[in-house]
Amino acid sequence: MANSPVQIVLNANDFIEALDNRGGGSSKDFFAGSDSEFVQHRDNIQKQLDEIKSMQLVNSFAKISYAKVTLKQAALAKSHRPTSQLFKRDVAPVVGAGDLGELFIELTPESIDQVNKKVGQAEPETRYKEKNGKNEPNPSRVRSEVGAIQEISPYSAADKRKFSVKEAVEWLSDPQTGGSYMVELFEALPAKQDWDLLDKYKLDLFRSFFEGLENFGNGLFASRITTGIGSAVVFGIKLEKSHSLPVIQLFPYSSSVSKTGEKKEIDLVVNRHAALLDFLEKHPLVKKITLPPIVTRSESATTPKKGESFSIPDMPNASSYPKICVVDGGVSDIYGDWIEDSWGLISPSDKDENHGTFIAGLAIVGQTLNGSAICREVDGCKIVDLDILPRPGRYASYFSKPLEFFNELEIAVQELKARTGVRIFNFSLNIEEHASTTGYSLPAQILDKIAEENDVIFVISAGNTKPIDMRKEWPSDHFDAIKILASSRNDTIKKPAESCRNVSVSALNPPHVDGIVPLALSNYSCRGPGLRVGLKPDLAHIGGAGTRHATLGHGLLSLDATGQIVDGCGTSYAAPNVAKTLASLDHAIEGTVSRETLIGLGIHHAVLPDSLNDRNLQSVAKHLVGFGIPNGSEEILNGSSSAITLVFASRAISGHKMSFKFSWPSSLVRDGKCFGRARLTIVSTPRFDHRYGSEFVRINIDGALRQLQKNGNYLGRLSAIYTPDDGDGSLYEKDQIEHSFKWSPVKVYEKTFPRGVGPTTDWSLDVEYLARDGVSIPITGVPFTAILTISDPHSEKPVFTDMRQMLQSLGVQAVDIKTAARVVSRV
Repeated sequence: MANSPVQIVLNANDFIEALDNRGGGSSKDFFAGSDSEFVQHRDNIQKQLDEIKSMQLVNSFAKISYAKVTLKQAALAKSHRPTSQLFKRDVAPVVGAGDLGELFIELTPESIDQVNKKVGQAEPETRYKEKNGKNEPNPSRVRSEVGAIQEISPYSAADKRKFSVKEAVEWLSDPQTGGSYMVELFEALPAKQDWDLLDKYKLDLFRSFFEGLENFGNGLFASRITTGIGSAVVFGIKLEKSHSLPVIQLFPYSSSVSKTGEKKEIDLVVNRHAALLDFLEKHPLVKKITLPPIVTRSESATTPKKGESFSIPDMPNASSYPKICVVDGGVSDIYGDWIEDSWGLISPSDKDENHGTFIAGLAIVGQTLNGSAICREVDGCKIVDLDILPRPGRYASYFSKPLEFFNELEIAVQELKARTGVRIFNFSLNIEEHASTTGYSLPAQILDKIAEENDVIFVISAGNTKPIDMRKEWPSDHFDAIKILASSRNDTIKKPAESCRNVSVSALNPPHVDGIVPLALSNYSCRGPGLRVGLKPDLAHIGGAGTRHATLGHGLLSLDATGQIVDGCGTSYAAPNVAKTLASLDHAIEGTVSRETLIGLGIHHAVLPDSLNDRNLQSVAKHLVGFGIPNGSEEILNGSSSAITLVFASRAISGHKMSFKFSWPSSLVRDGKCFGRARLTIVSTPRFDHRYGSEFVRINIDGALRQLQKNGNYLGRLSAIYTPDDGDGSLYEKDQIEHSFKWSPVKVYEKTFPRGVGPTTDWSLDVEYLARDGVSIPITGVPFTAILTISDPHSEKPVFTDMRQMLQSLGVQAVDIKTAARVVSRV
C-alpha cells in the first residue's frame, strides 16, 4: 500500500478563479393573482406595526424596542429577505434571529413610521411582464418584501423566559449552578464613559437597564461572561447574601479560579427573585433569560466489575507517540511516564480519578485489553491530565462565578497547548440544563471559541440517558428498531455535544458480546438530531454494551485508578477511541495540520456499521451515528491502490472559488462513460454569530463534483449522503438545510456509478461560498479542506497510478500528506 497514500495538492491556490455568483433572480410575488388577499395582508402588517409603536410610547424604560419578523416558509432564502426596502440597516436594522425564518428587528417610533409608510407603497395589484412567451409576475421589490412576511409581533416576556420563579429558586439552590441567571441582551452595554456618544433612545435603553439592576441593592452581582466577534451578549446575574454594594461588570473578567476571592452564599428569597425576573423580562434590552448549566460526567450506567491488576508497560525513551489531553476529574499516576503534564487544579482529596483513568487507559493500552476490532490504533499515547472537575459535592469550592468552569478551561487549554503541543482534547463531560433551555448552548459556544482560537479539537461524548430512559436493546429486525426509537424519550444528545467547531461521538455495542447486535447503537447512548444546522453526533465508536453479559460484562475493558482491569460502558468511553485516531493522524503528519483537515480525514473515511447500513434505516441512521465509525489512522493515510484521495487545504476568498479541472481515471472509463465511486468531504471554519439563533453560521462553504456536458456546462454528479430517495432536497431552504448540509461546516457527498455516466471524461471539483444577507467574507478568507476520493468499488483497477500520471501531466503538485509540511505551509 506504500504507493497509494493520501495526496495533498500543494498548489491548490493555482485553481482559484473568479466566482460568478450573482444569484437571487427577480423579485418573487408571494400573492400573485391574489390581490385582495395581498391588500388585507398589507393592511394587517401596518396594523401590527402600529400596535408595536403604541406599546413603545408607554414603555417606562425606553422608547426603543425589538420585534419578531416571521417569514413565510417560501421566503427563507437570502434573496427574499425583506431588508433592501423595509428593514434597512439605517432605518430598522436586523439585530439577530431566532428559529429558522425568524428575524429580530430594532425599532423606534420614527423608524416604525418609515417602515409603515414604505409598506403602504406596495402596489395592490399583480404586475406582469412577458418572458419566454408567457406572462410572469413582476412585482416591485416592496410588494415582494411585504408578501414575504408572515407576521410582525412584539418581542414579549413569553419569548424571554420559560421557567417559573419556583423552578428558578429550586435550580439555583444547587451550589453547582453558581446561582446566576444567564441573561442575553440584544446589544452590549458600552463603557459608561462613552454614553455621551449615544442618542437619546439608546441612552435611555442602557441607563434604565444599568440603574434598574443597581436598584436591587446590596448583594446583586452582574458580570458579562462572553466576549469576542460573533459571541452572544450574555451576563451572569445573581443575588447574594451580602452587604456589598451592587456590582455590574460590563466586561468579562479573566483569572484562574485559584485567584478568586471569597465565595458568597446565594440569596434564595423568592420575592426578591420574582422582582428581578419581572424587571428582566419587561426590559426591552433583554433577549433571553435562562438558568445556568451544570457540568457532569457521562457516568457509566452501572458499577464496574473489577478484575486482576494490570502491568502497565514503560514508555520507551526513543519512541514518539500521539498525544491526548483528558479533560476530567484527574488521571491516576499509575500510568507513570505516559502522563506528560497535568493542570493540577483539583486537590488530591477532591479528585475522583476513575473516570479519567478509564479514558486514558483506552488510549494507552486499549488494544492490548480489547483487541484491534475495538481499539483500532496501536497502543501507546501520551496523556495530558487537565483535572478540572472535582468530585460531587466539591464543585462550589472551586467555581462560584457564572460559567467559571469554562473560564478555567480556556486558560488551561492555552497553557497546556503551549507547554506540550497537545491539540486533541477528550471532553467526556456533559451539561445538565433546565428542561426549558433550547437552542445552541452557551457551553457549546465557548468550546467553539476555545477550539478556534487555540487551534485545537474537542472530542465530546454525546451523553448517556438516565437509567429510566434507556431503550430496549437494538433488535435484529429494522422495523422493530424504528419502533423502539419512535417510542423512546429523553435521549437527545446532551450539551455541549452540538458544538459545531468540534466532534461529538455516540456509543455502539462491542462486536463480540453474545445476545447483543454488534456495532448497533448502545441502548444508553444519546442521539440526534441536534440543531437545524449540520449533523450531530458526528461520529460513533464502541462504548460498551448497556446490558451486562454474565462473563464478558460490558465488553469494554480499561483500568481504574488503582490499576485494576475494569469493564464499563458509556459515550464517555466511545469518545477516546475517536480522539486517539485524530491524535494519531496529527502525529503521523509532519508539521501542523489544520483542524479542518484533521476533522475531514476522520469523517471522510468513516463507514456506517452493518447494523445501520440499510435503506430502511436511512432516515434515522444519521441521527444515531453521524457519518459513521472512523477507520484507523494507518488505513486512512495509506489508502488503496484502487483508489486515490486528494486533499485541498485552502481558503475561500471574496469573489472567488476553487475550480480544479481533471480527467477521470482511464481505468474507470469504458465506452466514453465514467464508472466507479466518488466521495467528497468539505470541512470549513466559517464565521459564527450567535446573535442569529439557528442562522448563526453566516457563510456557507460548499463543494461539488461536476462532469462536462456536450453543451459546455458542468453537471453535478454527487448527492449529499442520507439524501432521501424521493427527492434531492432542493425545493425549499429548510429542505436543503435538513438533507443537503446547507450552512453546515461539515458536508459529505458521494455517488457510485455502476452503469457509468457521460458524455465526457472531463470533470471539475468546485468549492464555492454563499454569504448570508449583509455578510461579507473576511479579508483573511474562510479556511476549508476539501477531500475527494475516487475509487473502484471492486478494488481491482489501478486508480491511484492512473490519477497520479494524469496529475503530473497537468502540472499538479501532489505529495504524500504525511510529509507535505516540508514544502507547503497549509495542510
